Amino acid sequence: MGDPYEETIFDRKLIPAMNAPGKGEQSIVLTVIAGSEVDFGKHFVLERKRTAIGREKINDIALSDGKVSKAHCEISVIRSSRGIEQISLLDLDSTNGTYVNGEPVVQTTLKAGDKIQAGSTILQLSYSDEIEKEYHAKLFDFAARDALTGLYNKRFIVNELENYCRIARRSSRAFSVIMLDIDDFKRINDVHGHLAGDEYLKRLAALIRDTLRDQDIAGRIGGEEFLVVLPETAVEGALQLAVRIRKAVEDFVMDLQGQAVRTTVSAGVCQYERGMRDVKELLDLADRGLYEAKKAEKNKVMRAVLADIPRE
Repeated sequence: MGDPYEETIFDRKLIPAMNAPGKGEQSIVLTVIAGSEVDFGKHFVLERKRTAIGREKINDIALSDGKVSKAHCEISVIRSSRGIEQISLLDLDSTNGTYVNGEPVVQTTLKAGDKIQAGSTILQLSYSDEIEKEYHAKLFDFAARDALTGLYNKRFIVNELENYCRIARRSSRAFSVIMLDIDDFKRINDVHGHLAGDEYLKRLAALIRDTLRDQDIAGRIGGEEFLVVLPETAVEGALQLAVRIRKAVEDFVMDLQGQAVRTTVSAGVCQYERGMRDVKELLDLADRGLYEAKKAEKNKVMRAVLADIPRE
């Protein structure tokens, strides 16, 4: 039996490529112009014949908005040899309705510039060339990513964590987190200098990123502390991944002008449990596991469970 962590639950991507009438080589793009901090600035290229929009991750466009229905609306694109013939929207009996340019709709034809509202999220339809898409992608990265490591920043990943907690409370779907801390990182800075420390952080971030599935997210939440969020993953799978990361870091050696720079990581692992009051309690639980790993001579992975922590 293979490693259960290797199973990919969702792998549905929107890929740019199509011609818009009279526009040359362009794509149809939806850009989030209002909504949650997590989604704001994201843009999605409509390549499929039908694009599903909703709150559930299985949708082509999954929105982090509690007012959006699980399956909220659908956009269809009709193409011919001449290009795009029609873009239309269908509401999927959503709870709060779908609006186009402020008007409630059940089914309608869309055009460039239209603003589609689902819940509190507004997406604008446009034609976009590669330069414009790259510009929007960079704006989103500036807002959501850590400048040094390229991983998500603390604000973004904590917001994502809040969304996963809401989903877990409603649907009982499992997800887990790993909190990682570099052991004795100060020694790298003291012995080799801060530039070497920065380079090591970048290399470690790349190592973590290379172990993840498409739906997993990793962020830097402190100077040498990282958080990995694993959707659709029970704690056993998270423990396996954390051990793989720990071993990979233990084996990794960064060459710095002939000097070997190496260290280890400690990790705390936990799963979202029913009855958790908020994200802070989940993070405190992961932090408790990390504390126990540090106390156990470091270079360890420790699991934490809610029953081990006294609650007021």
